[in-house]
Amino acid sequence: MQIELKKVDTDQELQSMCQVAEQVWHLTYDQLLPEGQTEYMIEKFQSPQAVREQQAREGYEYYMVYGDGVPGGFIGFSPQYEGRDEMFLSKLYLLPALRSQGAAKRAFQLVEAEARWHGLPAIRLTVNKGNTHAVEVYRHYGFTIVDSVVTDIGGGYVMDDYIMVKRL
Repeated sequence: MQIELKKVDTDQELQSMCQVAEQVWHLTYDQLLPEGQTEYMIEKFQSPQAVREQQAREGYEYYMVYGDGVPGGFIGFSPQYEGRDEMFLSKLYLLPALRSQGAAKRAFQLVEAEARWHGLPAIRLTVNKGNTHAVEVYRHYGFTIVDSVVTDIGGGYVMDDYIMVKRL
């Protein structure tokens, strides 16, 4: 499979990414989270308006991941995370068709290159404690669990996550 990563710039690309986000978040979170939380999180964190705000306020960059020209995932990261000297990998989501096809490897290579370009010595991410597959993937790519955090995201919902870091 031909894997391609392309920066999300246009409104059309943003809409496409948000459609993929809705699909993959339901596949990922519906079985892990209380009813309604997935939809709440999509609207709060992955709607076109939320993404544009993240780009403007927090310096987020988003990339679509394509497999043979078909949108199948996305990544989002920011070098401006809470004043830390670390790249924050906020989102790395792939639809099942792109898993085990080299897409995650390409995504990690991009994020690592961006972190190095910014002179950042580490990449930090959060991952749902119940998402054991993702935790194992991150471990495979050199991340270690350094802490855990429960974050109130409003609407009566929380995110119960591990914090993982990879030193570069």
